[in-house]
Amino acid sequence: MQEIARVTLENEMDLILAHKRSMKLAELSGLSLSAQTTFATAVSEVSRTTIETGKKGCLVLSVENEQRDKYIVACLINENEIDARAREGLENARKLVNKYNILTKGAQTSIELFFYILPPFRIDIFKLDEWRQLFRNEPPISPYEELKRKNEQLQDLSEKVQKSEAQYKVLTNALPLIIFSLNPQGELIYANEWLTRFSGETIESLNNGKWKHVIHKDDYDSFSLLLKNGITSDAVTVKTQTRIKNKKTGEYLWHQVSLSPLKNDLGELQYWIGYIVDIHAQKVYEQTLMDNFELKQTQEQLKDNQLMMEKYIDELNRSNRELTQFAFIASHDLQEPVRKLLFYSDFLLQKYKGNIDEKGMEYLQNMHSASQRMRNLIQDLLLFSQIHREKMEFRATDLNVIMNEMLQDLEISIEEKQARLTIDPLPTIQADEVMMRQLFTNIIANSLKYSKPGQSPEIKVTNREVDGFLEIAFEDNGIGFDEKYVSQIFTLFQRLHTRELYEGTGLGLAICRKIVELHNGKISAEAKEGKGATFYVSLPLN
Repeated sequence: MQEIARVTLENEMDLILAHKRSMKLAELSGLSLSAQTTFATAVSEVSRTTIETGKKGCLVLSVENEQRDKYIVACLINENEIDARAREGLENARKLVNKYNILTKGAQTSIELFFYILPPFRIDIFKLDEWRQLFRNEPPISPYEELKRKNEQLQDLSEKVQKSEAQYKVLTNALPLIIFSLNPQGELIYANEWLTRFSGETIESLNNGKWKHVIHKDDYDSFSLLLKNGITSDAVTVKTQTRIKNKKTGEYLWHQVSLSPLKNDLGELQYWIGYIVDIHAQKVYEQTLMDNFELKQTQEQLKDNQLMMEKYIDELNRSNRELTQFAFIASHDLQEPVRKLLFYSDFLLQKYKGNIDEKGMEYLQNMHSASQRMRNLIQDLLLFSQIHREKMEFRATDLNVIMNEMLQDLEISIEEKQARLTIDPLPTIQADEVMMRQLFTNIIANSLKYSKPGQSPEIKVTNREVDGFLEIAFEDNGIGFDEKYVSQIFTLFQRLHTRELYEGTGLGLAICRKIVELHNGKISAEAKEGKGATFYVSLPLN
């Protein structure tokens, strides 16, 4: 069941919204005006009893299109059990719909009203996304609706921020080093669990005591420079070595402290990202090697190991910085402005089409197109960042089922391009179903996008088993590319063609590579300009 819109039910104004949005969903589903009114009346009958009880309720409008019969569905969630007044409203509503369900969980009751959609009306994932967009961008009918919508957007944004912060904390707590952030005044604003475990101090106690309780007195003067607002904002990385007290043993152990600045688009310093890594063993070895010439060879090996460790730490620090920066931009700086740009530009294009000259309309259209590209980029970045090994669910996956689902998702694009697909039977392997569907969708969509103008795309999917691996080949007759770019096409934001010729964010094949690597597989490609391309995906059977 695909959710399209929802309305919280608290007062009579919400009842108007519930009726209006029910009518709108019925209209989008191709129902007649009388059927629209019937469905909306049934929803109002049940919604009214929820509001009259004085308890908070919620209306969720959805589409059931996974079965042979398709329905629009209104689910009324009420915190109360059904009483006599509610039964009267339900009795009136059930006469107006095709079927209904009543679900109870404790004191909560959910009433589902189903209204049948005629079979010729086609509903796919793209149409559902379009409907959700219409409800999000629909102009408010009153100041109350505008305030209510903004409040819901703020709540949704708050949930996303909390989820992003939770993911960030899980990641940093899993790494075997101390990770922290300082504001421009040198105060701790975040630290992972390793800092408290090692030092026994909280963020508040460290800020109040300026770290004096945990830093060796001989090292404090140099370390305190990091806490003062005297570090130049032009610095790329600031490093120092200091001894930090272990709360369990009371011993001061050598650590390396590194700080890197995080700036906004204007080049203004937002805060510092840092890590603290234990180098006590290396320091002990260094002191020993200074007194013993016979251990010189060991000293050289230690230096090599230290260089390798610093390389890994730099990579961890870079990944951490990119993750933090992305979460900040996606959650705070990009999503809401892009929504507003899309909303207002679309409103101006529709409302003032006849009042703006041709040049102005061109500017507005360009602004609307740019906003859509930004929204697509944010969505692809969020998808890329959400692909984690921890979220994978390996199970026996029939790739034929996954391929059929993908073909349904791309049905409109395939028909528009008049593409011909030849797909050999595929086996069942151990894999994550959701990721496999994303992988197949991205590769086939890539072949459709880069087809030759004026020629129907031909895509052939074959497979074979080689040494415990399933090798799947996706061959097309598109425009192809120069093979010297093979190493680049699977990296982030790489485009071989201008946006004017082919739309896209440059993330599709990078997502494919990440999915395949998480399955311990490999992805590669062969191509010639003007003669098509072949993508090879190798996945372990078990």
